[in-house]
Amino acid sequence: MSDNHKFISGLLLGALAGSALALYMNTEKGKQLVEELKSDAADIKDDFKAGIDTAEESLQQLLAKAKQLVSNLEEKLKEEALKTS
Repeated sequence: MSDNHKFISGLLLGALAGSALALYMNTEKGKQLVEELKSDAADIKDDFKAGIDTAEESLQQLLAKAKQLVSNLEEKLKEEALKTS
């Protein structure tokens, strides 16, 4: 089969699949499927946002702990420097 035949076959198959999908989406079941997909996508979006918020909060807490550790380390280094001088 030549490249032209493969291309035309693929084009026709794609057009046929697109037409079948368009016909299905215009049925009641197709419209219901679209609504369910939209609802699921909204749920996933909300879950993702909640996950981001939780991650951001955890990161802020970790950053605060790191700052406290650095502050404590600076304090100890100053104390040691005063002892040795």
